[in-house]
Amino acid sequence: YLQKSDDLNFRIFQFDYIVPIKNKFVTRISAGYLEQMYGGFSSELLYKSFHNNYALSLEVNSVKKRNYDGRFSFLDYETTTAHVNSAYYHPKTNILFKLSYGKYLAGDKGYTFDISRRMPSGWQAGVYFTRTNLSAEDFGEGSFDKGFYFKIPLNRIQKSYTKQSTGFSLNSITRDGGQKLVIQNKLIDSFYGSSYSEINENWRDFLR
Repeated sequence: YLQKSDDLNFRIFQFDYIVPIKNKFVTRISAGYLEQMYGGFSSELLYKSFHNNYALSLEVNSVKKRNYDGRFSFLDYETTTAHVNSAYYHPKTNILFKLSYGKYLAGDKGYTFDISRRMPSGWQAGVYFTRTNLSAEDFGEGSFDKGFYFKIPLNRIQKSYTKQSTGFSLNSITRDGGQKLVIQNKLIDSFYGSSYSEINENWRDFLR
């Protein structure tokens, strides 16, 4: 995709419908060109309680592989992925634990574990690894997917308020195994500041 995309191309063009359906439950339905390599449909159901520090979501995606030119056409490969995602935030240490289990884009099944430190200011840094039922020989060099990342809140470097962030991520070697769809507005990552402890964190930071 990096080598064959045309000068005139686009990475993302999607429509999202996000709505609460019941107390503690939110749903998202997305359609379009969801990332650089895949387009199709994505859905997610999130459970997050105001008085607890954990969240659960069920994510199902039905996608088709985009053409390498980065425009509107598709290739023959299509697949359906599904993951159960969980997250637990420990407010005293600002540590966020995330665990996801399900089927990945290449058809392999397994889990991804992610641990990061997420500050009330929006700064975040973490590491992750993914293990699936692919053998080390089938996966190739590196044996399994792993990497690190950090995020910088744009709110800290510009005058107007925004929840957007920028950052950087690096993994050892990109392989087909253990790869998930890169979804924008993923619910389990989008509702920081909606629980009791998270609101208290932001309020204390505001008072300082």
